[in-house]
Amino acid sequence: MKKKHNEGKGKIVQFPGLKEKLLEKGVQALESGDIQESADLLTQAYEIDPENPDINTALILALYENKQYDDAKVICREMLLEGIGEYFEVVDMYLMILIQLHQHQDVVDTIHALFDEKEVPFDKEEHFKKLLHFSERIVEGNEPDTQARQDREEAQETSILKDKSLEEQTMIAAQLVHRNVRPYLAELQAYLNDGESHPFLQSMVLNVLREHGFDKEIPVNKLNEEAMIIPSELPDVFETDKFISVSEELEDLLAQRNPSLFQHALELVKRHFFIMYPFDIQADPVNTAVVYASYTAEMFADTILGEELKGKMEECGECRYLLEQLHELERISSPII
Repeated sequence: MKKKHNEGKGKIVQFPGLKEKLLEKGVQALESGDIQESADLLTQAYEIDPENPDINTALILALYENKQYDDAKVICREMLLEGIGEYFEVVDMYLMILIQLHQHQDVVDTIHALFDEKEVPFDKEEHFKKLLHFSERIVEGNEPDTQARQDREEAQETSILKDKSLEEQTMIAAQLVHRNVRPYLAELQAYLNDGESHPFLQSMVLNVLREHGFDKEIPVNKLNEEAMIIPSELPDVFETDKFISVSEELEDLLAQRNPSLFQHALELVKRHFFIMYPFDIQADPVNTAVVYASYTAEMFADTILGEELKGKMEECGECRYLLEQLHELERISSPII
């Protein structure tokens, strides 16, 4: 993936806010699991502004989850060379991508350079030393580069999530869907039971355990709610009765009037239901749909529809609470950027 330049062709005038909209929709798609859609949208945003650290980081995560490791590596290298983003967060992503590509000599060279220049922060030293040791053993032929060996090496770590950036935690959680999670069960359960954990990552961890068929009852503490949950018995977040009901009510309200607005509102609902999983919005689906439709209409300045929905909002006793909850979920919903 290369940066786009328009030399000799004159400047291309972009719609105001297009970059921001592409970034927002790309992150929403990533959080909803639409990885290819996310990569496509974020690539468009990247082509508009290839030096934006938020766009770069989100695109790397989308490419990583889509297993487009070579493209993700190119962007990481550009960020490092041009000083885009927080340096050691980018280094973390770069090293994880190199490991996925089995380019262990590059891992060794990169980490040696960091230590030689005495640039490694104290809190990162142990993490980098473990990566260095692992890659050196593979390069020297003392350890085969197999999935089983990587699992055992990682299992020696005391923690896979603690003291890591949100970007790195997101990558790790995405990997665990396809990895042996047994060595990490204690930490993953503790993460779910810690009310201070980020709700988005808690949902990712819970989904990992559900995908692995984990059938033991465990406590989940998030967003001021607590419950005992058996992950293997949970439905997919977008197959729950409440989500389906809200989606159908939203479709009735918006799909015919403003299809584009309906899609935006539905993405918002998807994002918030994922954040709350395994809990959901404890309100009437009709009222919930009205609040999300009204919020989206206001966001996109559909004044006619907004006025119509305002009347429904005023007649709804729980809508004020629902709107406050919506704003709070928006505030916390995206750890990626």
